[in-house]
Amino acid sequence: MKNVVVFGNDHTNTVGVIQSLGKSGYHPVALLYGDRTGYVKSSRYTTRILSGSNENECIDVLLRQSKDDKEIIPIIACADSAALALNECKEELGKSNYVFEFVKPDYEFRRLFEKDLQVEIAIKSGFNVPFSRRITKTDPLPPDLEYPCIIKPLISSEGAKSDIRICHCEDDIYTNLRSLRFTKKVIIQKYIERDYEISILGCSKKDGECIIPAVENKLTLYPPKVGLECLADIEPLTDKRIIESINSFINEIGYVGLFSVEMMHCKTDGKYYFTEINLRNDGAQSFIYKYGVNLPLIHVCDLLSDHYEMPTTFNPGYYIWDMHHFKSLLSRNISLFKWYKEIRKSCGFLMYYKQDKAPFFRQYTYLLKKIFSFKHVNRY
Repeated sequence: MKNVVVFGNDHTNTVGVIQSLGKSGYHPVALLYGDRTGYVKSSRYTTRILSGSNENECIDVLLRQSKDDKEIIPIIACADSAALALNECKEELGKSNYVFEFVKPDYEFRRLFEKDLQVEIAIKSGFNVPFSRRITKTDPLPPDLEYPCIIKPLISSEGAKSDIRICHCEDDIYTNLRSLRFTKKVIIQKYIERDYEISILGCSKKDGECIIPAVENKLTLYPPKVGLECLADIEPLTDKRIIESINSFINEIGYVGLFSVEMMHCKTDGKYYFTEINLRNDGAQSFIYKYGVNLPLIHVCDLLSDHYEMPTTFNPGYYIWDMHHFKSLLSRNISLFKWYKEIRKSCGFLMYYKQDKAPFFRQYTYLLKKIFSFKHVNRY
């Protein structure tokens, strides 16, 4: 059995990769940092857990592990900070025969996580992109800026969704910039009145082939408008222009690895607009696995130069991100009748696997534990 390291937080993204590789005969070792939820530990496919207080300490822990130096071990990053930490230590990890996603030497990996560079490459690649500029609290505003506009973190992992703000005038912008709690570097963009978002998931290989099996249409979000998907429609991607733009972007940076491209559909002009690309495993890859394509497995086989047979049978349709869907019900954003109806019409859940049910139930026991702990604290 071959070893593979799955690097990230103790959450759904990491569990999904462990399940997709464990069921395929691999030996997943979890490398975790951050809060402990018990999700990863509860999976029957987790063979070992290594941990550190942060992503850099995790790298140190991994390098201290004794192993057969001849064995090449893939690492899959399940968070932006994990992907960045891997690439900052790529020389040391490479000497120990660890392999993971990479870009061509012309580009600095960390710089590619900054949205202003992503926008520049996206425009060159043929995407529709809203007007965008990188700014600081003291910068003069662009003279051609249109209102309303939106400010958001320049690097997603170095900010928070709560720091995403819509601004209607110049005073709004400076007021919001001063009130940011977690974000130091921001980008300002023209606000797009969207009717829905999509996420295109894929894997780019060492030979330059870009596999894009499906697009995720995010039908409902929790929290509404700014959150993550509750109900998603997974379908083949048929828009040739978007496919060509993705291929052009990936080829430009020479990226090898798992990725997702996020776009929004504009109500007013009917166009899709590029918002960002994630150069690591996306949490919704579990949807794509149930759809019929095991992207993490394709990536691992490519890193190891092993053969992988592409499937010919797919399962398009509705899928539910179970915890967000449940929280939407608890918050009364959806009626009990509609919640149940959506479950009945769906092809599957993000976390639910018949052969590995424990993580699915663990997320609910963890939520209840948090709720009761919060209530207990507030009593005193």
